Amino acid sequence: MYEVHRRRSYWQRNSIYLDNIYNKIATDVAMMKFKHIRVTRNSNAADNMEWFEFSDLSNVLTLSPNEYEAPFVFWSNVIRDMLQNQVSIVVPVYEKGTLVKLQRVQGNANFNPDGTVNIVVDEISKVVNIADIWIFENPKQNISAQLGEITKLIDDNLHALSSKLNDNSGIRGLLHLPTRAATDDIEDRMNKRLTAFYDTGKDGGVSYLEKGEEFQELSQTYGGTASADELEFLKSQLYNAFGINEKLFTADYNEEQYRAYYQSVVKVYTRVISEEINRKIFTKTARRQGQKVLVYIDMFDIASLKDLNDFAFRQKYSGNFNSNEIREMFGYGAYEGGDTFETNKNAIPIEALHSGKEE
Repeated sequence: MYEVHRRRSYWQRNSIYLDNIYNKIATDVAMMKFKHIRVTRNSNAADNMEWFEFSDLSNVLTLSPNEYEAPFVFWSNVIRDMLQNQVSIVVPVYEKGTLVKLQRVQGNANFNPDGTVNIVVDEISKVVNIADIWIFENPKQNISAQLGEITKLIDDNLHALSSKLNDNSGIRGLLHLPTRAATDDIEDRMNKRLTAFYDTGKDGGVSYLEKGEEFQELSQTYGGTASADELEFLKSQLYNAFGINEKLFTADYNEEQYRAYYQSVVKVYTRVISEEINRKIFTKTARRQGQKVLVYIDMFDIASLKDLNDFAFRQKYSGNFNSNEIREMFGYGAYEGGDTFETNKNAIPIEALHSGKEE
């Protein structure tokens, strides 16, 4: 029973396809950016947004989570843990009320009925309050079950063949004969052909194939008996389980395929990160005062330069954004005079059209 279980988990531990999926999602989501802000609501004026670029929270999230990992490496490891283990736990560490670093929990955590959690950090066991740690849970909880069923379909067949190879039987290959019916006469002819095939090759190890025959050698190493169709089936099912198009790995995808991947995969995990940090890092008072962490993906990573130029032009001259706000979206600094909202002569109030006036 243990051997069957070990074989069923083979692809989950060794499949390069699964590793590629984990790595792609983890690194794509780790491209996210953080911004610690405070939004002040004004009833008679525009809302005011203040950016705390140099706060301890901004520093830890975007510049240095800890002394061992760069931000991109840290967050990609967090996402990878979430994908592989269904949950990833991060411990924020404070010194005199100031957030100084983030630590990833090693291995599994045990959740207790009293609201505490048993964790291991830097090989040291700790008991912490559930409110004091960030718990990033994979919302796609059925992925592990799907992977188990997918790999079971293939591995059961591989195990059956491997069992034959590991015992003392003489089966070392399969001889495909050009026949479809299974009559007594055909069976007798097949037995004679197999005997002749074996007798011819038993001395020198070399035999011959007649017209229409095909020989498939079986390997004693696990996985060597999988056919190309079986491997292709397994690979496609893995991609489907994660909602990924295989073309994303070959740089042959179109905009629609990437947008679907972004909406169904990348955006899902960035939202998990955003919601957990915001509900744990800020007190109720701070949230009422408008403080929050924005978690977003740079638009240059998901849209073409042409589309972004068109967006910037239309939004600026429709009066929705000023130049500095648009430059901030793209990661550029502000300039003097860029806070002015602009429009063009074609952007006139609808009521002016009816009165024949332009403003």
